[in-house]
Amino acid sequence: MTVARAHRASTSMATRSRRARASDRRLATKKTVVSRARQHRADDDDDAKAASKIDECVARLAAVALSACVACVSPVAALIDAPSASAALSNPNTRLPRNAAAALRRAVPAVNEETRAVQIKLEDAAYLLRIPQRKPWSTMSKDVEESRVILSEKRADVFGPVRPEDRADAEDAYGTVSDALERLSVAASTQDFDTFDVQVARALDALSRLQIAQAPGLPFQIPAKYADLPKLVGRAEVEIKVRNRDGTNFGLLNGEKLETATLEITVDGYNAPITAGNFIDNVRKGVYRGAPMRRSETAILGGSTDASKPSIPLEIKSSDSFDPLYRAPLDVQNGEAIPSIPLSINGSVAMARSADGQSDKDQFFVYLFDKRSAGLGGLSFEEGEFSVFGYVTKGEEYLGSIGTNAEIVDVRVLRGADKLLNAGDVPVPVDTDFPAESNAE
Repeated sequence: MTVARAHRASTSMATRSRRARASDRRLATKKTVVSRARQHRADDDDDAKAASKIDECVARLAAVALSACVACVSPVAALIDAPSASAALSNPNTRLPRNAAAALRRAVPAVNEETRAVQIKLEDAAYLLRIPQRKPWSTMSKDVEESRVILSEKRADVFGPVRPEDRADAEDAYGTVSDALERLSVAASTQDFDTFDVQVARALDALSRLQIAQAPGLPFQIPAKYADLPKLVGRAEVEIKVRNRDGTNFGLLNGEKLETATLEITVDGYNAPITAGNFIDNVRKGVYRGAPMRRSETAILGGSTDASKPSIPLEIKSSDSFDPLYRAPLDVQNGEAIPSIPLSINGSVAMARSADGQSDKDQFFVYLFDKRSAGLGGLSFEEGEFSVFGYVTKGEEYLGSIGTNAEIVDVRVLRGADKLLNAGDVPVPVDTDFPAESNAE
């Protein structure tokens, strides 16, 4: 009996010992599981924080990329129906011309739907050529072929608006466009980038000359209160010769120092007829001959302000309007369309602002545009604030060498003087029998 009890007691103790050890193992396992769960939650929290930071960085990078690409909006994107924008960042019109030639080309009034259709197709083809990825040659080839068909089948309509005196220029331009389109067709079929680039620019330039021949006057009426002011009903070209008074030269030409720089300005009366007319009238009168040119950080000022002369109205035509706006700037930075001849191109020429907020009668400036300091959409912060009336189309390379104490040696109208209406009288020197006074005793 005693032995049996002892055996049962021993067995019971062994069983309790096994149960205790099992309980300890379960408790240890539970603690391990809880510890691991807590560690996983901590890891998850860290991952979530890291993911949040990554998402924030990605969002910032996307915002920067969006800002950088606003000026490169594709033609297709412009057709998408988007909500109205309150800033220039989302304004599709912030797609600026690349240079003065492109700006002047786009600013010619489209009085003929056939040449306008060809211009749109060729501008699109030139744009598609600039995309960095694989070129859509089939689309570009289609634009070229459709342009050829329009010009060949609608030839009579193309020459309909051309005046007899402009017929020869129009025929020459038409021939150049046709030849360039033939070469473009071959270049597109062979995917020849360089030839396509050269010929599409050639075709667009010649097409611009054809459109000018189709538009002998202004497509809109100037307000009656400004009807008597000088106005330019077309385009003119002005040559300005500049020298630095301190003797600084403009580089070398044929091995010799270039003491005088020659600038050629294309003056546009289609989009700023009063401002352009005033400038051409000043050139004719000799206002700028011997006048100072002074370089500042962002512009080169030409001529001087004469407080005794009345100002002329501020005149800005937006790219989505039919005629210019007078006496008020455009609020481009808050979403209004950019001017049809924008300031945000290096070498743009505009009149300075007068004391009353309008345009000065005499003083003009050549704008030195730096894209690195531009605002949203690549626009100058001064865009829409001045009456731009043309661009430096030859001699742009000399702008950087014009100093703070330069002068206009000579200035003259090369072409387009016949487009000036209401011109003022040009002072004529009068011979006299009395010699100039002398300081000699």
